[in-house]
Amino acid sequence: MTMMQSLDEKEWKRIPINSVFVIGHGFYNKKPPMSSEGEVPFIGASGINNGVTGFCTMQAVEDNSKVGYGPNEPIERKLFDKGSICVVNNGSAIGYSYYQPKQFTCTHDVNPLTLRDHEMNEDEALFLSQMIRKQGVCFIYARKWRPSRMVRSQFLLPVDDDGKPDYGYMAQYASEMRGGMLMRYRNYVAGQLSQLEYKDIPALDEKEWKEFRIGELFEVSRPKARNKDDYDMGDIPFVASGAMNNGVMKCCKTCEGEQLDAGNCITVSPVDGSSFYQPMDFLGRGGAGSSILMLRNNDLNLFRGEFMARMIQQTCSKYNYGHMGNKDSIKRERVMLPIDEDGKPDYAYMEQYAKNMMLRKYRQYLTFLQQRSNAR
Repeated sequence: MTMMQSLDEKEWKRIPINSVFVIGHGFYNKKPPMSSEGEVPFIGASGINNGVTGFCTMQAVEDNSKVGYGPNEPIERKLFDKGSICVVNNGSAIGYSYYQPKQFTCTHDVNPLTLRDHEMNEDEALFLSQMIRKQGVCFIYARKWRPSRMVRSQFLLPVDDDGKPDYGYMAQYASEMRGGMLMRYRNYVAGQLSQLEYKDIPALDEKEWKEFRIGELFEVSRPKARNKDDYDMGDIPFVASGAMNNGVMKCCKTCEGEQLDAGNCITVSPVDGSSFYQPMDFLGRGGAGSSILMLRNNDLNLFRGEFMARMIQQTCSKYNYGHMGNKDSIKRERVMLPIDEDGKPDYAYMEQYAKNMMLRKYRQYLTFLQQRSNAR
């Protein structure tokens, strides 16, 4: 068997996006009602969850017009075929691209793309969506990537001997990459499962709970002033006031002699209260009002930290740009925690609860991966 060429061995070519894809227009200006019984994914201008911001019923799609009132349009105008790539054309997630395996509806802040010459499969789409996303960095909120601009955009693709997009190579590369990642993940989960033990404990509503001031439980501090743009890419997490990815904005190379912020703490965003346990040393964003707050407690570990971070986020989620938290206000906040017989935080219970939840999720993930593997 001939070994597949690496990316840098392959010939690449700059190709107009419009020559590869039919570039569609999203539909809704106002999102139709979402429903727990919905079966139609609604794709929004989101940077997470494959762009899915909710599910709506087919009836809701049919009944709701583009702007929520006035003349309606045929349902065929609102639904888009499975096998499309959705590209966010507006907002903070501009350029994010997602393959959609099911029929969907979407906001006008999304461009649905379908291949011109054949029906796209998932492996082709995974490769192509990454190439699209790299081109998306050229656009910002003030320079949206609407269809009228996308038809003039180009992107780089690997090509065959005839200079045409090499879809076979793209699909094989994506398949091999995914297979390797899934194998590493299975090995990781197997290792985690071997270290965790399930134990029967009372349910959350069977435990006694009590309010504690955060300042009574934690030492609260801020990192020194630093900005992620001042660092080259490396392997040290840069933690800021983000609501995703554990607050990690990028991984950095530290400056010579720079001291890291110690891990085994909880970081809190004063902007929206997003709270995360940090298991390893990191670079924290400091220096301004939106710099993170670090909460330290000698009784913390991974499992206790995950539990308490969730409780702290529920308390601090009231913060926003117009009403940001600070070191003093965070200390005064009250957080609800389960308690032991002495009325103190029940760290042993929190730890075992988190372990039980992790065991459950790991097993769910393995079951999902097996089902996906059987379906392919």
